[in-house]
Amino acid sequence: MISLRHLSSFIAIILSVLLLAGCGEDDRNKVIVSNGENAVASVSAPAAAKDHFILYEANPKCFAASGSLKAIEARLDNIKALGVDILWIMPIYPQGQKNSVGSPYCVKDYKAVNPTFGTLADFKSLVAATHAKGMKLMLDWVPNHTSWDNAWITEHPEWYTKDGSGNIIHPAGTNWADVADLNYDNAQMRAAMIDAMKYWITECDIDGYRCDYAHGVPDNFWSEAIPELKSVKNSIVMLAESDYDRLFNCGFDIIFCRAFKSALVSLYNGRTKPAAFMTNGYQANIASVPAGCTKLFFITNHDDASENCPVDQFPGADAALSAFVLASALDCSSLIYSSQEIAYDKKINFFNNAAMNWGANSTYTKRYEQAMQSVKKLNRSGAMQSFTSDHAIFVGYDNGTLAVNVTAEEAKIAVPTALGLTTKSLTLAPYEFVFLEK
Repeated sequence: MISLRHLSSFIAIILSVLLLAGCGEDDRNKVIVSNGENAVASVSAPAAAKDHFILYEANPKCFAASGSLKAIEARLDNIKALGVDILWIMPIYPQGQKNSVGSPYCVKDYKAVNPTFGTLADFKSLVAATHAKGMKLMLDWVPNHTSWDNAWITEHPEWYTKDGSGNIIHPAGTNWADVADLNYDNAQMRAAMIDAMKYWITECDIDGYRCDYAHGVPDNFWSEAIPELKSVKNSIVMLAESDYDRLFNCGFDIIFCRAFKSALVSLYNGRTKPAAFMTNGYQANIASVPAGCTKLFFITNHDDASENCPVDQFPGADAALSAFVLASALDCSSLIYSSQEIAYDKKINFFNNAAMNWGANSTYTKRYEQAMQSVKKLNRSGAMQSFTSDHAIFVGYDNGTLAVNVTAEEAKIAVPTALGLTTKSLTLAPYEFVFLEK
């Protein structure tokens, strides 16, 4: 005889089956049991000297059509609320007009401010206000080339690369016809470049540079320039836009990691399992990072945003936020590009103005702020432990752990005992993440 309890259970099962059948193949609410300890890896040695910065890339053209330096300053509290340590401002210099396509990386004068953005006084005010909020300010630097109407072209044509006929050329192997290639065999040009970089440190008290196309100039220039810059201000931070780890040996503190971004997209789109991602997408990319330095992880930047937005590259806004939180919690530095905190769902051509409506998605922005403040609380000066399951990644430090479901399925996940947490299991919705404090 079937007991009433068993009969009720049997009826519930039948109803569940019928309900699922009525919904076709849609099983997004199914709970998947996912072993939480099937791939254990301690992936970071204790490195007390290692810095982990959260950077914010401010594209002035996302803040205002004019006067954007003041507009950025007005949003410093919002930027700080995202846990930001370093504010990176895209090029503020006057843009060349000859052969121009509107790129801010076409520099007419290395020692001036684009009047569309504001004045030198406005920029000094922004630097001082950023410091008052406890953040550093980093300028974008363009060392490889200048505009065709930069004064150096007429005053020092020998500072540029020329073809066999003596004509100045644009950078070889590129389609950057709006800019003229600089000749790093010329010692006077190198000295002038270093002098221009020192100017913004001494005149405005900036805290470092993001160096555009850093591997496009000789490594020995950076080996010469960075010590000179640090002799002026030892605390500056140098970021190389490059995929070459050898630039750490030239004095750079942080180097871009596009390979990690590609691996992250593959993970969140279900093409890579968590264990393989941690081995090939994460560990492989940090293996050669020296003590005191980091790779820069991101889900977008001004180049990427020109091609696509995170909510399209990842499976929606929730996945994009989840992916960035995971990236930021790892042993790295991380980058927020102005617009991702509101889940902006269109391309942004950084040659053009695209002023954001910063209040367009306030609930999402608040989630970003809360998540990044939790990342800041993790004690990342010591060893990191990571554990993976079929659906989740745990990133653990001595004072807390991030657990994140990187899949589109709800999953019940065992918490690895080695993390020393009182929580023994979690049920996470698709792309959900939680911070577990010790």
